[in-house]
Amino acid sequence: MPLTSIVALFLSLPVLASSQAALTSWTRSSDPGSGMVARDIAVAQSENMRDAAGALHAIVKTQKISPDEAARSITVEGNGREAGLAEWLIGELDSSTAAPTGHGYIMPHDKDDVTVVIGGFRLGAVSAGASRVATAADLQEVANAIRVLGDIPRTTVYAPSSVLVWRGKVWQSDFATWLLGELANPPAANWTAPVSHRLNQVSPNVRIFYFPPEPTAAELGPIVNSIRQKASAPKVVAINADRAIVVRGSDIETTAAEQIVAAARR
Repeated sequence: MPLTSIVALFLSLPVLASSQAALTSWTRSSDPGSGMVARDIAVAQSENMRDAAGALHAIVKTQKISPDEAARSITVEGNGREAGLAEWLIGELDSSTAAPTGHGYIMPHDKDDVTVVIGGFRLGAVSAGASRVATAADLQEVANAIRVLGDIPRTTVYAPSSVLVWRGKVWQSDFATWLLGELANPPAANWTAPVSHRLNQVSPNVRIFYFPPEPTAAELGPIVNSIRQKASAPKVVAINADRAIVVRGSDIETTAAEQIVAAARR
């Protein structure tokens, strides 16, 4: 079933390594109801069939997903709402470009259930001119950070067009876009103060600790482990391209993490 409306709603994202703020357009269809359907969705690039099916498995709640390479289509069996999301997602993955622009989908029966496709962003070590297009390894690190720190299990990387896809609540999507913006624009090499973000008024906060370009991934690993053990903060990830460690926890946990990082910098 084709999408019937595009909501005139735009969310300004943080600048993703460019002088202009990226915009995310949100699509919302009419509600087809929860009745079960079997929908055949055409895939423009047959060589991407397996990746497209993998993305659907990661994001869409369906009973069965059946790719047919000969017919260049994927059959999705599930309720009409999820089938609509699947059709929109395949269209986005087929048409994604390397621009730092995200597109979002709002479930027709629940405005707090959103899916975002975004790509073309850059990462880089914390030094002037070091920014570069995110590699496949970078994308996997960022996807893991979004998954762990934002409690967004439905997060995946679509390799053919190097995009990230996630599905969660609005506050989770806001957090993910904030994180991407920060990682795309690391501070100067001599920056020492952590960048903070509070998920909401009652939830724990998130802090990003940046390091100079010199530390290797092997050197950041022990610091991550020390934060987990000594600060009792289990949600800790390293973003090696940015020489950054990101921590989510209570004020006490993130303050302890800051002390551990300060000691490691000496």
